[in-house]
Amino acid sequence: MALANWAELPKDLIDLIAKCVKLIEDFIAFGVVCTSWRNSETKVNFDFLSPQLPLLMLADKGDDYREFYSLSKKKVSHVFLPEVRERECYPTEGWICNVKFDTTEMTLLHPFSRISIQLLLKKELWASAERFPERRTRYQCMSIAVLSMSPSFTSDYVLTISYYAYNFLACWRPGDLNWTYVDLDHHGGVSSMIYHKGQFYCVTNSGQIWVFGVPGPSIPQPIVVKATKVVHIANTIFGNYGYLIELSGALLIIFRYRRLAGGDTFRVFEIDVNEVELKKINTLGDYAIFVGLNGALCIDSSNFTEVKSNHIYFTDNDEEVFHCGDGAGRNMGAYNLEDRKTESFYPEESLSRSGICPPTWVTPSF
Repeated sequence: MALANWAELPKDLIDLIAKCVKLIEDFIAFGVVCTSWRNSETKVNFDFLSPQLPLLMLADKGDDYREFYSLSKKKVSHVFLPEVRERECYPTEGWICNVKFDTTEMTLLHPFSRISIQLLLKKELWASAERFPERRTRYQCMSIAVLSMSPSFTSDYVLTISYYAYNFLACWRPGDLNWTYVDLDHHGGVSSMIYHKGQFYCVTNSGQIWVFGVPGPSIPQPIVVKATKVVHIANTIFGNYGYLIELSGALLIIFRYRRLAGGDTFRVFEIDVNEVELKKINTLGDYAIFVGLNGALCIDSSNFTEVKSNHIYFTDNDEEVFHCGDGAGRNMGAYNLEDRKTESFYPEESLSRSGICPPTWVTPSF
């Protein structure tokens, strides 16, 4: 019995097969089969509403490739990405905001299409930091980067970053000639930020939650962006780190309590902005949450048999260990909110560490 020549299948049949593929990582593999299949690997044939499982982007190794670990395939893929070699990387909306520590170059990079958007020079951010010279540090160029929407689908987006050891916030819109400093009279560095219902929310290490909006592109610079304090969390609740996340339309905060010997624990609360209070969440239901260097994201685990519900998948994002020894990346695991136990999701013998860019979660997109 002769084997079928997959390359000679009718195009309409190949297109139909392509439309049945739901994960982007599988869709990319689909295009590698042969030229005729690659021709069907287009955005038209992919359902953008299908949920995606985050990939673990492993630590920087100082070469032109980055490794991505798939929870579904339990294997590592090597992607040619010289653009982020030895750079700080902050994934957001399927893109990676990256900056070279010792240069002024900063870009937004789509890791799978390698489309790049050049951002303003780092010296523009130094100009904002000069307002408070006593708060400048040498640890990192940036610490958080959050997009309001993906540049893949619109040019009406805002990029907000926290820079120089979490102490400053600035935003940029396509077409802006310089960064706009966010007026934020906070205490303690910003530990997490999220775009939620048309506004940016951030939480500081001292337990303050702030909110601010950024005018649309129809309003030219100069613009004024001023933050308002929403909630001040008691020290008895706040952990070593706080992550903001949206789940089913609600705004949640996840407190991470770091243990020096590992075994981090977590607590989850819903933020009631109207009542100015926190409500403890004991279960995530079918959801799983992923936390790491640049914040948090959640998925409905019922769509993925490889992910456990009511678990928090975490990577090591403690900046104090980034720049000593062999870097961060040891402290990773999946924390069960019900029994408060942690299990491994990544092979221990392959632990990935870096003092520049430790392992972090990336949501695949077009």
